[in-house]
Amino acid sequence: MIQLLDFQERSLNGPVKKADEFDLDFAMKVRELVKKYDIKYLPEQFVIDDKMADAVFNAGVELLADIGLYMVDTQRVVEFTKEELLELAQARKENPGKAEFGTGNEKMTIEYRSGEETRPPVLYSGIAGAETEEVFASMVQSFAQEEEIEGLGICPGLAKLGDIQAKAGTLTELHVALWEQEQLQEIIKRVGRPGLNLGLLCTASTPAAIMECIGTGMRDATNTQIGVHVHPDQKIDWERLILAHYCQNRGIVPWQSASTLLGGLCRDAADASVAMTASILGHMAYASGPMCNIFPTMMDGAWATRETIWAICATARASERNIRIGFGGAPVSSYVWQRSDIGFYLSAVQLVAFTACGMAYAWLTAGSGAEGVMMGRVMKAAAGMKREKAEEIAQTIMNKAEEEIKKRGEPDFADIPSYTSTCDVKTGKPKTDFFDGIKRARDELVDLGMPYE
Repeated sequence: MIQLLDFQERSLNGPVKKADEFDLDFAMKVRELVKKYDIKYLPEQFVIDDKMADAVFNAGVELLADIGLYMVDTQRVVEFTKEELLELAQARKENPGKAEFGTGNEKMTIEYRSGEETRPPVLYSGIAGAETEEVFASMVQSFAQEEEIEGLGICPGLAKLGDIQAKAGTLTELHVALWEQEQLQEIIKRVGRPGLNLGLLCTASTPAAIMECIGTGMRDATNTQIGVHVHPDQKIDWERLILAHYCQNRGIVPWQSASTLLGGLCRDAADASVAMTASILGHMAYASGPMCNIFPTMMDGAWATRETIWAICATARASERNIRIGFGGAPVSSYVWQRSDIGFYLSAVQLVAFTACGMAYAWLTAGSGAEGVMMGRVMKAAAGMKREKAEEIAQTIMNKAEEEIKKRGEPDFADIPSYTSTCDVKTGKPKTDFFDGIKRARDELVDLGMPYE
């Protein structure tokens, strides 16, 4: 890791560049490197081979060495040498990523794993997004009460508390965030898991609000991660560095997340894999966290497509072989297919493919805790599977999902099932009719060869 004060000096004294100029340089360099290293998106191959994985890694190193990170607040480029980046990767490779959370019976460990290890990824699953006060407690309870879920990767946030709207950088952000922390403590005590890791803070997003939540004592290094992630594509600001510094001083594991937009500066999955590998290395330069989520999206906001799955797998395999950070995936379906049989199919594709590519933890998995448990059992059964077999199963399930999507067409937004229509708000458990449908989808995939424990 580069010392943060050194990082500040680079942020203040690097070459001056307008954001649009940086974006153009970034996009053109990605295209050049994809061609140079012969990186090709192959939709029929999610689990790329070793040669392609190493090419993605080498291209990612060269991208960051040539382009750097863009400091938005100073409009300067933070520069690195190729030697520095290779040293960062080698240091992590010699000390693979490992993080411990929770207390008492709820202690959990997330650590690097290779794609063919029999040790399964950790089910670190919650539900993200802005929800209403009426369903907040039920949604959290839905996941917290399932003992197979080892930690809550994230909990929902509130857009409004009563008539108070949470606005970043104001007192209302603090007010709503602190209410959430009190509720979370009550819920995990009520379900008998007081030492449970609560993962990412949600409504609290600015440094002041985050530090206030930690200062209350309700959140600490055992039950919290703080987002310090590089913004797509390759951009940082002072808040990222301040929060990275805060994590280091408090012993808090930083939340790192490599992301990009397919169809934006990155044209396709091949471009995205190089960009996200560079992003992982960028995180390591100033935050040095042991784990990193990988989560690209399409231009229309969709994910769980062939392109995004390939980009994640390629980035993961590049890291698996050359960095050994604990890779996290969000094997959940796109929003339009959540809480449906097609949503289950799309999650299953990712669970099998990502596990074969070295996924260490599954972050977002489903719309309820009971569904999340089912996803965890897919991972457990897939762990240790030969990559060729995992590829075959993942492609078979993806073909089925695509056939069903083609038949039905995408649903209207108003027709997407809600939490209250599929789950009992009082218990946090899925309603019988809905859950029976998900079980039927599971059984169909088992008949197609999907592993299930």
